[in-house]
Amino acid sequence: MSSPSSELLRIDPLTECKNYLAFLETLSVRSLVDLLRPHLSWGDFYRANINSSIFSAVLFVDMNHIKFLNDTKGYTYGDSVIRWLGILLSEECKTEVYRVGGVEFAVLLKIEIREGHSQLLERIRRRIKREANLLGFPDSSPAVDIALVLFDQTPTSVSTIPMIMGEAMIIVKNNGDTHCRMFNVTDFKWHGQAPHWWKSENESDLSFAPRWISLINIYQVLELGRNLDKTQQEAYTDLISGLPNLKAAMLNMEQALKSAAAAHRPFSMLMIDGDNIRVYNSVNYAAGDEMIRDMSAVIKDNIRPNDFVARWRNGDEFMVILPDTPAEGAKKIGERLRLAVKEVSKTWRFPVTISIGIASFPTHGENIPLLIDKAESANKRAKDQGKDQVVLAG
Repeated sequence: MSSPSSELLRIDPLTECKNYLAFLETLSVRSLVDLLRPHLSWGDFYRANINSSIFSAVLFVDMNHIKFLNDTKGYTYGDSVIRWLGILLSEECKTEVYRVGGVEFAVLLKIEIREGHSQLLERIRRRIKREANLLGFPDSSPAVDIALVLFDQTPTSVSTIPMIMGEAMIIVKNNGDTHCRMFNVTDFKWHGQAPHWWKSENESDLSFAPRWISLINIYQVLELGRNLDKTQQEAYTDLISGLPNLKAAMLNMEQALKSAAAAHRPFSMLMIDGDNIRVYNSVNYAAGDEMIRDMSAVIKDNIRPNDFVARWRNGDEFMVILPDTPAEGAKKIGERLRLAVKEVSKTWRFPVTISIGIASFPTHGENIPLLIDKAESANKRAKDQGKDQVVLAG
């Protein structure tokens, strides 16, 4: 499971669409993220092709008149209109929408036939025209410009797609009253091999290629994403156990709560605390650290793929987040973890047990602080009642 903090780096906070970094990574099916290594040349980067068997086209939408709306109705209203466009595209395209600029959105499409693209383009155009009138857009020109570029199984460098999108949009904006047009990627010079100046190592050759700056920016955005992921991984990872830390757990809880509330589904949290673990530290702290790593491995091996486990606060405390899981289901998982630790630890320096407290949304609370408090209180009752047991919040 990817780090929740890493995913947040790829979300636009205003619209909750994916952002430009996520767009570039998805365009390349994230292969470029793995390819970006210092030993690779710019040519290697340039020639990495989009997987046209997955994506058949890119829809590029640019909103007009945002300054007019901001000036006449305020920035809050302008922001709401930007969100409206993101929602509309999501509903019509039924896939991820990317906010790639201030008022620019992109959608990677998987429709396989040209007629499907045409119908989608016309449906979006009609709906935007209808709703834009209600939102107060001026009648002087269309609310948005739309360019749809078909890949048509043509090998196309992922590094050139944003530049092709830009050129297509320029054509649309200069195309009179239409403001909506479909293209083939082969209509643009950037779909094929690198231009003649590509192999030159002379930086002065940049003057022959003004769009080279755009290419550099694309590379830099992807490289920045990789570096941010590395930094985030370090910031949100517990050094001893290798698990996500308290910060990561809090982010995951907030996301779990938001998803559960939106879907009207439950989720549960398990507050796990080791019993009589101090015996390890009495040997030395290295032994205690080894026990923490071993217990982390047992917990990870006995939860489901979509569950989340983090080291909680300090010592031998852990927090497990169980999405789409009510209290009784969480108790069964808790019992599985308790028995697994008890059994596996028989081969350790000292056998150990764990106590688990459980709280579930919405049964035991509808906000994170209350749920944490209920889980920790349930854990304390498990300790007070003799340890080595699983207790539901009251």
